[in-house]
Amino acid sequence: MLINKRAVNAGAPNLVNICIDKNHSGELTGRFYNRYSREPVFFDDVNDLLIQMDRLMDRIDFPQAAMRDRRFAAKSKGSLPTSSRSGSLQPGQGRRDRRCVRNDRRDAEVKTTDEILNETGKRATFLVNVQYRQNATWQGKVLWAETGESCHFRSALELLKLMDGAMEEAGEDAGEKDA
Repeated sequence: MLINKRAVNAGAPNLVNICIDKNHSGELTGRFYNRYSREPVFFDDVNDLLIQMDRLMDRIDFPQAAMRDRRFAAKSKGSLPTSSRSGSLQPGQGRRDRRCVRNDRRDAEVKTTDEILNETGKRATFLVNVQYRQNATWQGKVLWAETGESCHFRSALELLKLMDGAMEEAGEDAGEKDA
């Protein structure tokens, strides 16, 4: 499959190639590839996919999250300080930690862009470039590799809806091919 690297920012440090292998009753399963892992990251459902991708972006600190996660549990030692109102980082807080992660990120790349782009899913393949993590969600661009169509998304939910719509459009419903 020939992919137009300009349609999605193929040089982005957080480029993810999502390979959908199964679509059972709308529940997508498969794996994704990124620059920082030689092996694929497997996911059992879309919730797992989002959590794994968010962990990747946290690990490489790109794109930087505008807000830190809030939790019911008490704040653990070593966590980044946050504002009590919005969860946003205060000016000057956590900067040293981020610089260390960023330097490590450049050295940790183990896969080339071509290696990432060569992988395909059994049902569909999507290249995702998350450009921003604002308002506690993601914004970016997704490319449906099989058709070459690309679209910007304004939230993680919209990304999932675009992928689901592509699967339906391709006739990849569970009753048709995954039964």
